[in-house]
Amino acid sequence: MLLSAMGTPFLIETEVPGGFMAAVVADRYHLKSIHEEIDLFDRKLAHLMNFEKFDSDAERELAARKMAVKRETLVKTALRLAAEGVEFKQNELPRSLRPKDVPAAVAAVPEEPKVESAVGQLSRGARRHSTPYTGTSLDWQASVREYMQKKNKE
Repeated sequence: MLLSAMGTPFLIETEVPGGFMAAVVADRYHLKSIHEEIDLFDRKLAHLMNFEKFDSDAERELAARKMAVKRETLVKTALRLAAEGVEFKQNELPRSLRPKDVPAAVAAVPEEPKVESAVGQLSRGARRHSTPYTGTSLDWQASVREYMQKKNKE
């Protein structure tokens, strides 16, 4: 039971036989963590099937079955929360739960326009932005420049 005291929410533990139990709040962050766990189990299953060494195929199938059962309970929970109307972003879905016919949305990185100057390309030092510490004792870039000059003289 979630109560509020002076505007601050807090969780009251409910007593059940054998101890106390905290209630899980089913929200979009919980669903996101479930999706991340499903994706983790997908990767674990792929690693188990491709790289793990077992004495027999029966042992490999048994281990894969155990992991698949755990994954399936997570999938059922995620589908139930989605059916209940818990919001989630399509890009947060695990790859195994994404629709096959919908292409993955690729975030396009805007390309910076290339500006050619008459002098040519600027040197590394000219491209740097000045900091509020330029010219003070806190200017670490000046000490780096001095070090590089000494190093080049040697």
